Amino acid sequence: MTKTLRIALLIILIVGPIFFYRSLNKKKIHHLTAVENKEKVAKIEISKSDQYKPTIAIIFDNFGESLNALKDVHSLGIPVTVSVIPNLRFSKNIAHIATRCGHSVFIHLPLQPVEEKYQKTDKYRFISSDLNKKDKDFLLKRYLNSTRIAIGVNNHMGSKATKNEDLMRMILKEIKDRGLIFVDSRTSEESVGYEIALEEGVVCGYNEGFLDDSDDMFQMKERMDVLINKSREKGKIIVIAHPKENTIQFFKNELPKLQGKVDFITMKEFFDL
Repeated sequence: MTKTLRIALLIILIVGPIFFYRSLNKKKIHHLTAVENKEKVAKIEISKSDQYKPTIAIIFDNFGESLNALKDVHSLGIPVTVSVIPNLRFSKNIAHIATRCGHSVFIHLPLQPVEEKYQKTDKYRFISSDLNKKDKDFLLKRYLNSTRIAIGVNNHMGSKATKNEDLMRMILKEIKDRGLIFVDSRTSEESVGYEIALEEGVVCGYNEGFLDDSDDMFQMKERMDVLINKSREKGKIIVIAHPKENTIQFFKNELPKLQGKVDFITMKEFFDL
């Protein structure tokens, strides 16, 4: 073996292991980097999940007789929708003040309930299938004209009227002609309001549940937990409440916790108007 060949073999024996080691180490580094990247991506996804909050659009019903009720709701410091029964003592004032305060305003349209005890009131007349066409048209137009700044309508009572397809179609065509939103309050499981609104091409939604069917604040908390879970499933939902003393107190007690779980929005924001 020549001297030159011996030197070449010596160089190979010395340099070869160095290149082999570096190659292995490089692969190891790339492997560790990939693992680290996966961990970083996982952390980012968890962070995004923590930041995500569903939204709830609360409609406070039954306004029109008390300015203090509006003051109480506004004091909660969250965006809400105020639904005003037409032509009551403070209906117009409440609608205008609520709008200036940044809340959405709805017309709370009186529709006939099933229970006769609720039909007996001298404050307003219910729109019902029992009325002749002229009276139905007159009442509907009168109510919808009562608050020009309203962006939508939801039914006040209506457990009987909302089951009547012909009546609801007549009402919803007028609502559509005026460019208003319709929210089915779902006072009856048999309501056809939302389905007909979809058929008629009305911008519409429906109530996922009444927060304060019971005046008991513990039951409101349980109910809100159920509604929050629904909002997580759907992304955003509509909920109806009332400006009653215990309901206002419930929100004042629970808002710090609730705002960590959901964002509250107006109906205008709900429909991206």
